[in-house]
Amino acid sequence: MIALLALPIVFGAGYLIVKKYNTQAVLFGAGLLMMVVGYLASGPEFLPKGTKPSGATLVDFFLVIKSITASTAADLGLIIMAVGGFSKYMGHIGAANALVKVTTKPLSVINNPYIILAFTYILGQFLNVFIPSAVGLAMLLLVALYPVLVGIGCTPASVAAVLATTACLDLGPASGASNKAAEVIGIDAASYFVQHQLFAGICSAIVIAILHFACQKWFDKRDEIKGVSYELNAKEDTSRVAPLWFSVLPILPLVLLLTFSKFAITSIKIDVVTAMFISLAVAMVFDVVYSKDGRAVASSLKVYLQGMGDVFASVVSLIIAAQTFVVGLKAIGFISGMLGLASDFGFGYIPMVLMLVSIIGATALMSGSGNAAFFSFSNLAPDVATHVGVSIAAFALPMQLSAGIFRSFSPVAGVVIACAGVAGIPPTELVKRTAIPMIGGLITILVITFVGA
Repeated sequence: MIALLALPIVFGAGYLIVKKYNTQAVLFGAGLLMMVVGYLASGPEFLPKGTKPSGATLVDFFLVIKSITASTAADLGLIIMAVGGFSKYMGHIGAANALVKVTTKPLSVINNPYIILAFTYILGQFLNVFIPSAVGLAMLLLVALYPVLVGIGCTPASVAAVLATTACLDLGPASGASNKAAEVIGIDAASYFVQHQLFAGICSAIVIAILHFACQKWFDKRDEIKGVSYELNAKEDTSRVAPLWFSVLPILPLVLLLTFSKFAITSIKIDVVTAMFISLAVAMVFDVVYSKDGRAVASSLKVYLQGMGDVFASVVSLIIAAQTFVVGLKAIGFISGMLGLASDFGFGYIPMVLMLVSIIGATALMSGSGNAAFFSFSNLAPDVATHVGVSIAAFALPMQLSAGIFRSFSPVAGVVIACAGVAGIPPTELVKRTAIPMIGGLITILVITFVGA
């Protein structure tokens, strides 16, 4: 019965996150509170494996955070920081913008506004593999496609709806959620991308694109009948001008990861962090050749390092807080209780997936963060998978992909608010346009995972 005390704590944490309390602080606080309750009820069974007690229970509570931080920062955290630093550096030297310009150019030959919107989503989802920032990618696409979109008659609301969802699947080794899912499964990020994400991602992206075509057309007709109109306020392109051949640089890490893996060359192994460092070195050489200013290029290294720090402050700290929260759930007996309840009711694989996806979805909708939702509950996947007798990937994949999908129709998500602001449309109205394509994508992912489990 003590496990039931987790419910008001969890709901209280969700309430505070909705009220814009710092997500990390809320998760840390909730995790520590559940550890205290669990300790008072059943004793000191909350320390992570391999962590020796300090001799004082009060200190042990914070020793949990220290242990999680040490392991996360040395492994998954370093991966995510390396990716974040590289992404920021690509933006600094104009390489990300060059990639967007090259890839969006073919869209200018399409004259149907709804076909081009469907292809814009597909293109954005492809670019998200290399540009992992949802807001950054949406704004880059808006700047690059603004003349084309306006010229063929795309409405501001439909443009905003499509751009708000271009990163909904969080695909590829550059995604923090993808790296976390790969860690939970016990494989590298490249293998997770190719073996698990790729097929499900392609199928769901096609469904989402088709639904965008139909939904945006229907909503535009409805707005026209009602006499509702919005004005698209595209920002000027103030990014650094770079040659188009810089567009190969953001792609380089993925090329390295796939080339030196079990899918191609197996005699040399390259992990995500090493791939980012190699790609950074190549990018700096390219920049020296182009700018002929070695001093400025050397100084630009601090942009990469600042990017690493920014990602630690946002994403890595969130992972640490979420893992602390999960330790609290285990300490209070919530996880074992949930598994026991599922066993009593005869829950199998499909009901358990639906339950976990629903929990993640509710968290993402309330917090506006797919990372917060997935990182909070991703560590449940191994225990639940073992309980129902399926692979960990059969749980981790739908949990990971659903987090980004739910974020993309949350009115408090950063990318939704940013795109709504550009289009001059209320976020609550914008998510009406994104909800149906996102639900269609979610159903596609669930069907694929259920069939393949």
